[in-house]
Amino acid sequence: MIEIPALRINDCGLADYPSGGVLGPRTMPDYEIVWIERGECRWEFDGTSDACPPGSVLMCTPGLRDTWYWDPAAMTRHGYIHFEFLDDTELAFPRRRDCRGSDVLRPLLRHTIWLAGLGNEQTDAHAATALRQALGWYLAGFVAPADSPTEREFHPVLTRALRALHDSWGDGHKTPPPVRQWAVDSGVSRGHLARICRSELGITPRQLLLYLRLDFSLGWLSRTNLKISQISEMSGFQNQFHFSRSFKQTYGASPREMRKHLREGGGKPLSTVVGMRRMTQFVG
Repeated sequence: MIEIPALRINDCGLADYPSGGVLGPRTMPDYEIVWIERGECRWEFDGTSDACPPGSVLMCTPGLRDTWYWDPAAMTRHGYIHFEFLDDTELAFPRRRDCRGSDVLRPLLRHTIWLAGLGNEQTDAHAATALRQALGWYLAGFVAPADSPTEREFHPVLTRALRALHDSWGDGHKTPPPVRQWAVDSGVSRGHLARICRSELGITPRQLLLYLRLDFSLGWLSRTNLKISQISEMSGFQNQFHFSRSFKQTYGASPREMRKHLREGGGKPLSTVVGMRRMTQFVG
């Protein structure tokens, strides 16, 4: 198997798109490996149009200009990892691999995202190593079956709370439930949910709901052409003014300014809450 050189992960995550969404046209500043988990989509690049059902694993290379058309009839979910090599290496990756069932490639890519989301130097290094392994398999075509991806570990109360949000948020708008009802759905009292949030995360349940919704909005700003008003509504805010004010207080820039920053190659801002990206993936 070809040795994959040292690399740096620039951005990664799982993203959900509403039916009929479009991303692009865009010009790639780095490499991006993308895999489709749910929904159908169409990928256009270099004058070609490629249908991408679930199980498709795709490689975008620096300088590629492309557009993505998400499923017109259902929510689309995909994972993505942006990366660059630390030297001048250029590898001739195939544009796609097709995985089915319990393949080895997608669980390892999801595990790479999980490692990168832990947010420290040691796990960042492990994430880069995991991605190099995945890229070697992708290049060689090794996609043998593997077990399911590693479960994310949270306090049991937080796990139940996140599952309750997943049940109501998975394919729809991220409307925040009343905290009292959220606690009931999580099987605890409102006070106990608040104590767990403070002890585990250092924030209140209401703040957790806000930060989760803002993290979703950050992904939509980065990876869709949706209007700010649409993202505000999808993120569960009563109006665009409230959304923009909360966003700027959290990230130090307006949604419009952040979108411009991200599309010019800037990095995503880090959350002040440890594990926020993992929680967003769990809920989504």
